[in-house]
Amino acid sequence: MSNELKSLKNPKSSDTYKQKEKSDISLSEPNIPEKKKYINLYICELSVGIIFTYIFISCSITINIVNRVIFWKYKFKFNFTLVLLQQFFCMIFYYICSKKSELFIEQTGGVSFEDFWKLKYQYIGYCIFFIVKTVTSFLGYQLVTNIPMYVNLRKFLTAMTFIYQYFCKKKKISNINILVVILLTLGALLTGIDDYSTDIKGYLAVFMKNMLNLVNLEVSENFKKKNGMTNLKLLVYNSFLSTPLLLIYIFINGEFFRLIDYFNEEHDFNYLYLLFFLFISCSIVMVTNASFFISNEKNTSLFTQLVSDTKYIIITLISYNVLQSFVFTWKNIFGLLLSTLAAIIITINSLYNNIKFNKGKHNNTNENSGDNPKENTKFEEVNIEE
Repeated sequence: MSNELKSLKNPKSSDTYKQKEKSDISLSEPNIPEKKKYINLYICELSVGIIFTYIFISCSITINIVNRVIFWKYKFKFNFTLVLLQQFFCMIFYYICSKKSELFIEQTGGVSFEDFWKLKYQYIGYCIFFIVKTVTSFLGYQLVTNIPMYVNLRKFLTAMTFIYQYFCKKKKISNINILVVILLTLGALLTGIDDYSTDIKGYLAVFMKNMLNLVNLEVSENFKKKNGMTNLKLLVYNSFLSTPLLLIYIFINGEFFRLIDYFNEEHDFNYLYLLFFLFISCSIVMVTNASFFISNEKNTSLFTQLVSDTKYIIITLISYNVLQSFVFTWKNIFGLLLSTLAAIIITINSLYNNIKFNKGKHNNTNENSGDNPKENTKFEEVNIEE
């Protein structure tokens, strides 16, 4: 009885108040670094973040080449229709996963209308932003016909991300990452120094894509911290929202009727090949979007951008050997070497900080074996570093 009276006189001493105070503190400190999770690959273990980063790179390379084939070989320049097809595939895939996959349900925390309604304005705003960003990306593909030049312009996103995070957000960035940014920027300038033309519309489209991607990097990195919901859930609701919006829009702007005329015209290619590439593009985009958001959530936007710049070197080499749209000179060779050096440095650094060999892990586990296994596993995880 006396203890109850004390708690009433001094509410801060009650257990309920202490629990609430702890929860308030945890909510007010969203920047507490998460613990890395590792996936066992038999020989070694890689962090979940770095695995999804390289999945994103692989998918991004493939979808870059596939979309180029769709736009240029098959003259399929129906931007909103392609976004609609991609988002429709995503909607079906995410719906099936939300019902069948326990891992998906665990990562999203479940999908429901009530859950969506809590952050309806954020989801609707991101949906409109996503459509504009994707269409701008397609315009960049179509207007800048020189693939290496397009790739070169896209590399400046890394410098833009660095400037934003270092000067605007005052983030601490490691010396290795600063060196990589400098090498990539110099490499981009040298690679395209003999190829800059007066294609203002194309350059503006790619620059706008870089700006929108910078915003997307920021959103994907901080959405969970600010709203308490995972990026994967953002993707799910985005696909459900954007599909009907795009379907309505292609009727309003007349793209649907132009699409019918396109298929009624005679072309010198088999439509089955076009449908095949459209299917590949729509299938890959599901994994590309998910891996991009998970990578940014587990790492940082600058880290994802630095590591993913390795894809541009591969795309440049493919365009030279397969598409033959690149003429080598000593300047762009030197620029490509600088970019390659930067890619090697960031790749080695990223793997070094995100790999654990099983032998070392087992030894560490044996040394720290005790009564509480949860505490032992806690010491095996390390904080995410840039």
